Amino acid sequence: MLRRNNKAFTLLESLLTLFVVSFLAISLSGTVQTAFRSIQEEIFLWEFEAIYKDSQKLAASSHQTVSLAIGGQEVTNGYQAVEVPRSVEVLEGKTITFEEDGGNSSLTKIRFRLSRKTVTYQLYIGSGRYKKTEE
Repeated sequence: MLRRNNKAFTLLESLLTLFVVSFLAISLSGTVQTAFRSIQEEIFLWEFEAIYKDSQKLAASSHQTVSLAIGGQEVTNGYQAVEVPRSVEVLEGKTITFEEDGGNSSLTKIRFRLSRKTVTYQLYIGSGRYKKTEE
């Protein structure tokens, strides 16, 4: 009868393999978290722009003033709300009032500090439009 020699990992080899796999998993998870945070911040900016435009349309279609409150951990117009992610900081709380025609009477700046940049929305008076700049 033939006898087979089965080689197995020793304890030291098993620990070394576990260490290497753990190191790779931890290093990749940091990269994934950074990418996830960046995507989450961009989605927030898109949602902010959408709620801004929706507030304008709501004011124009209902012929009533609509207030958009920006501050803390939420952006809301009373009908919809957008949660501000933890990695985004609202630099100054603001309330923007849209008139019955959809325009606003404010030249205010809305600033958000993200993990890698600061985004500023400069509002134009009357038209309700804005200019977005990134620093």
